[in-house]
Amino acid sequence: MTTTIQPSIQPGLGTGIYTIGEAASLLHVPARTLRSWVDGYKRAGDEPARAYPPILDRDGAQPGLMTFGDLIEMHLVRQFTKAGVKLKEIRDAAKRLREAWGTPYPFACRQIQTDGIQLLLASGEHFVRVANCQQVFAFVKDFFKDLEVDDSGMATLWRPLGSQRLVALDPQRSFGAPIDIRSGVRTEVLYKSYLAEEDIDEVADWYEVSPDAVRDAIEFEGQWRKAA
Repeated sequence: MTTTIQPSIQPGLGTGIYTIGEAASLLHVPARTLRSWVDGYKRAGDEPARAYPPILDRDGAQPGLMTFGDLIEMHLVRQFTKAGVKLKEIRDAAKRLREAWGTPYPFACRQIQTDGIQLLLASGEHFVRVANCQQVFAFVKDFFKDLEVDDSGMATLWRPLGSQRLVALDPQRSFGAPIDIRSGVRTEVLYKSYLAEEDIDEVADWYEVSPDAVRDAIEFEGQWRKAA
């Protein structure tokens, strides 16, 4: 399978723009951890210092900024690590699949799943281990339940509160900032307006959104700021 997503050299309209700090808050990971995934790191305790390569292919990217594709790739890396997959397996799989598929975002393809130990590639009704192409039978976790994908299976939109909620990150709207998916109003705007007025219905009337949109923005921004 060959995907259609290409590397973004200069983030701009239609790609989403996030600082490392913003992305870390969205992903609920420490900024230091995220930076090590994005840029790689050296462990000072080793003699000589051992270098760990980045998981992302960032060749030509603007320093300090991440695109929507970068964000989703790291979102899935976080899900894999939470499920128990080791970073070495993730790094090796990322390198192998980037080369095989010609895309910087191999994990953003719905074919990639995990059984909590290894990364697996869907192959018909079975799964193949990415590390060695060995066919396996496994109970896999679906990490795409909060993501919308295009016809090629690549993630194009993220609903961080869940697929039935109204908060979305869409690289084609508001530079990928969190928004109410129906109106496009940024969740930060709805949240700050609520803090000022403490009246959900009034805020909803002001911005011509549903009260549920305001409630979701309050929940999302509260979680985001708390995790920052």
